[in-house]
Amino acid sequence: MEMKVNEVQIPERISFNYEELKQELTEKVGVYETMVYTDDQIKLAKADKANLNRLKKALNDERIRREKEYMEPFNVFKAQVNEIIAIIDKPVEVIDKQVKAYEEKQKQEKLDAITAYFTEKNSNEWLHIAQIMDDKWLNASVSLKSVQESIDSKLSQIETDMESLSKSPCFTFEITEMYKSTLDLNKALAEGYRLSDMQKKKEQAEAEKARREEEARLALEAEEARRAEEASANEQSHEAYSDMETISRSESLEAALARNKQEKEKSQEESKQWICFKAYMTINDALALKDLFNTRGIEFKQIKEAM
Repeated sequence: MEMKVNEVQIPERISFNYEELKQELTEKVGVYETMVYTDDQIKLAKADKANLNRLKKALNDERIRREKEYMEPFNVFKAQVNEIIAIIDKPVEVIDKQVKAYEEKQKQEKLDAITAYFTEKNSNEWLHIAQIMDDKWLNASVSLKSVQESIDSKLSQIETDMESLSKSPCFTFEITEMYKSTLDLNKALAEGYRLSDMQKKKEQAEAEKARREEEARLALEAEEARRAEEASANEQSHEAYSDMETISRSESLEAALARNKQEKEKSQEESKQWICFKAYMTINDALALKDLFNTRGIEFKQIKEAM
């Protein structure tokens, strides 16, 4: 079957006073564009507008009439062609369904073969065929052998990547899980770097927190010690004041001070005792020690002993 179209005479070119109208309108439009109508010339402006619109309508009406005349035989031809196309579309649709069904069957059989080969070669329980599947593998132009080679290559690369990740010094579990979900070694390593950086920041934050807490603890202890010392000093002052009050009630302050001095001197005198020692020193050291003894009122004498 083939379409045979008889040669037809293309309609002649429609001619009219195109150049004349164009020149005349161009001149008038130039005048209208610069013309300013006065209030007394509004009626003239309306008349000019009406004349131009009448000319515009006449031109457009004639175009539409000619267009219908020219298109009438073509529209008949177009309708006839569309009718025949509709007749052709019916068997095409039926055939297309059968072709698609066959192609889907072929793809399913190829997918089953690919899945079986993957299952045989894959040793990772977590890995599924969908993770490495390429839709192009199901195309008829791609042989099953080339698909099997691609699967072997991908499985080999996965084993290599997993081996590399197992040697990671930290976050091995986390980066391995990332790799299992993406099969992207760079993303897994980036996750490891991210976790390491986060851990480092956490440790720094905890160390800084501990430092601040220790500083706060030491400051609190220092404040408590200061307060305790201040309270002790106040207590001693209070006791001394109480003692002075007691003394002032029984005797005069001057007598009490004299008595305290005598008792102190007596106590010091009673507690004195001879202490023997020898020192390894220079002459200047000995003179300085002598001055100290004299200042403190300490009696001393030389001890002769066999060397």
